[in-house]
Amino acid sequence: MKEIDSFECPICFEADPNPTIILPCGHTVCGECVQKLIDPSRPGQEVGEEASQPKCPHCRGDLMAKLITDYRHFCKVHCPERLAVEERDMEEDHDSDSDSDDDEIDDADDVDEKGNLADFVVDDEENASEAEDDDNGSDAGRETNAVLKKKKKSSVKSTGKGKGKARAPKKSMAQLKKEGQRNKAAKKKYLRRLDKTWIPSAKILETVRLLENIRQNDPTEKTLIFSQFTSLLDLVEVPLIQKRFKYERYDGSMSLDARADAVEAFMNNPEVNIMVVSLKAGNAGLNLWKASQVIMLDPFWNPFVEEQAVDRAHRMPQPREVTVHRVLVPETVEDRICALQEKKREIIGAALDENASKGLARLNVRELKFLFGMS
Repeated sequence: MKEIDSFECPICFEADPNPTIILPCGHTVCGECVQKLIDPSRPGQEVGEEASQPKCPHCRGDLMAKLITDYRHFCKVHCPERLAVEERDMEEDHDSDSDSDDDEIDDADDVDEKGNLADFVVDDEENASEAEDDDNGSDAGRETNAVLKKKKKSSVKSTGKGKGKARAPKKSMAQLKKEGQRNKAAKKKYLRRLDKTWIPSAKILETVRLLENIRQNDPTEKTLIFSQFTSLLDLVEVPLIQKRFKYERYDGSMSLDARADAVEAFMNNPEVNIMVVSLKAGNAGLNLWKASQVIMLDPFWNPFVEEQAVDRAHRMPQPREVTVHRVLVPETVEDRICALQEKKREIIGAALDENASKGLARLNVRELKFLFGMS
């Protein structure tokens, strides 16, 4: 089966299965970044004619709003066979789902009432009866036993599938994750597979405990869960489904319409109290003032990126006090990342401190003594 790979945006480095195509150079950019480039209110529009003209991030050619299209519309006009291949692959995925269900039914039929594989494990009573027949020295009995054994072997070979179809190879988690970015049905299939192999960790268990406490204290409170790793967000979704939390997701692999729908559901649906957000995709440009609880699953080396993410809840008209929870694992690399964050805060704080800047512009007594060799 041929898979359609997602395109990587050169600006935000997020995967986009339906990117924007810039004409005439043909380079691709995700839809969100193109909107930022052609936005008339972006910085630099007022400074000169050259600065106001957006450029292609690949070749630095002119980017005009009337000369762009998206991947699907381009394929629909110029190469419809690519869309046909993608639709056929999706149908095959659906068929493979139904085939896997048939496999489970067939596997159930292959198990006998004692839990053994039918016609494969022979009971001791049958072995004893066969041994008695052999001891009797009956040639006819031995021939009958030989015929029965051949029938059992042939039945084992023929019970692989009732319909005679070969069993499809099992897809890897990476394939299911990539297919899950296409539609909701594939995403559900990926989460079902992930649920079978899911092993809880201390970080995820602590996150679930926080969510349960928040729900017990005030069921109307909404929570934002941030992580820079989309795979970790996948693992968090498993206990959310198990605990029957209503949640939405927001990350860079989703289309603009899917992101808008997720924000709309989180802000307007009182049953949806949780949104899992990718730190790179959702740290700016969103107003999620309905959320009053923020959970940071992992620290980022730039502390101000985390602060921008927390600011999604610090928006007007926020009526609640916003609480931020940082779920960290001690004695790991996360300790060193937190130390690096503090150093960056000190550097920025010293640069913005008026008294510190005055001290940098003057020489104190100790420095004067050092210059004149008096120290």
